[in-house]
Amino acid sequence: MHYKWIPLTASADLQKITTAISSEYDPGGVARRLQDGISVAVKGILIEYRYIDKDYRSTYYSLYSKKGQSYRPDCVRLHFFDETVSFDEKKLKLSTPDGRLDDHYFGYMVLRPTGMATIGRSVVSPNVRSGAKGAVITSPHKVHLLGYKLMLQGFPSMDQHIDISVCAHAACWSILRHYSERYSIYREFLVHDITMMAQEFNPGGLVPSKGLQVSHAERVFQAAGTFPVHVARTHNSDHSFYRQLHAYVDSGFPLFAAMHERRHAVAVVGYDWSGAGPGTNKGMRYAWETVKSLVVVDDNHLPYLSISAHDRATKAKEPRYSAQNIDAFIVALPEKVYYPADAVDRLVPNLFDWASLVDLPKREEAYVRYFITTGSSFRSFMRSRESEFDPRLMALVMSMPFAQFVWVVEIATATDWGNGQISARVVLDATASLRELLPYWLFHGRKTAIVFDRMRVGSGHAGVHQLQLTGMETTALTRMAQNLSPISPK
Repeated sequence: MHYKWIPLTASADLQKITTAISSEYDPGGVARRLQDGISVAVKGILIEYRYIDKDYRSTYYSLYSKKGQSYRPDCVRLHFFDETVSFDEKKLKLSTPDGRLDDHYFGYMVLRPTGMATIGRSVVSPNVRSGAKGAVITSPHKVHLLGYKLMLQGFPSMDQHIDISVCAHAACWSILRHYSERYSIYREFLVHDITMMAQEFNPGGLVPSKGLQVSHAERVFQAAGTFPVHVARTHNSDHSFYRQLHAYVDSGFPLFAAMHERRHAVAVVGYDWSGAGPGTNKGMRYAWETVKSLVVVDDNHLPYLSISAHDRATKAKEPRYSAQNIDAFIVALPEKVYYPADAVDRLVPNLFDWASLVDLPKREEAYVRYFITTGSSFRSFMRSRESEFDPRLMALVMSMPFAQFVWVVEIATATDWGNGQISARVVLDATASLRELLPYWLFHGRKTAIVFDRMRVGSGHAGVHQLQLTGMETTALTRMAQNLSPISPK
């Protein structure tokens, strides 16, 4: 038998996998994890036996096949479906009334025959994760099953192997697998590749399981062809640290986040807004202050775990950490981002010096958000909201020689922010030098725009001109949100 269908009418039915899967895959532990973390929208599980998983094979040949204890070389894969899907065991055929199997597929989970920490390479839709909220970074994943080619959006995850890798390896693997699925420029790296990339020499089987320092993780991302930036918190109330963390996640970059006190690492992959936010001071507020929780991939839990952004976790609750326990992170950037988030963070207060030229909210009443996007994505966003802009401003943006990546700074009043709108927008050159005084492409409100000629602008104001806008005075300018996918609970 190569496949078995398990219908789910109640959460307790998940225990059926304990009799359908042999003990070396720890089906009891997997069933408990699913009961705690998968929503009732999952109504059927297809078990695929004798599955050859390339990530497990990479560790099998390098470690498990050399041990005295005998390990199987094959895995089991679980596939999750909704109530409309049925399975014909004789014909080995999946069917659904509308014929759109993709729309009713929630992803898969590989089980390794290692006895402990058996959950291997998995991609599950965030929409069926119990308690998941907000928006997450996802990439499209293609799954071949019984001759069907299924597609889903998700973020990859797995448990650490324990005996050859730890939580930090799992976080690195998740981020790099996401990159390889979303961007063709990055190659695929297997679990064994990650353990080798972290060291200058072959570490064997024991060394990786003893831990991975942030410097090792940085080495992994560098070896993978990215350009890692390591940001460390200087003290407990380092608000700039968290503003930068949020900005990179809001830009669509998953973060390797370290908690040294807990000797733990996770991947930060999303966040959830809370509204107006408490504010860390009486004046200007940043987007981070309005974030209620972060979404993380933690190898001790199913993916898309929600952790508090501002409140300290208590020992009585799970998870027993919050964003306040994160004291360092690494963001794996593409080559053409030379102007980092901390430079933008320092620049933001100075933007209000332009208030005499651009109609801005009062600094003490403003909400500020900043993030990276591509020049083409910014143009696409403006084109999709064409009615919000003066045609002359549209024409200028469409003809601007943007660099591939730009920083966008959005400034809003409290009312605009609460309505998902903004009052003004700044576009910065993400390839600018840290010493540049005017790293701008564009600065516009509802009445005025300042356009910067990056070919001419220097230390003075040469190459800067002002444009009076018409038809935008009462326009609702939409906040840009397209780097993350909103979670839609099933």
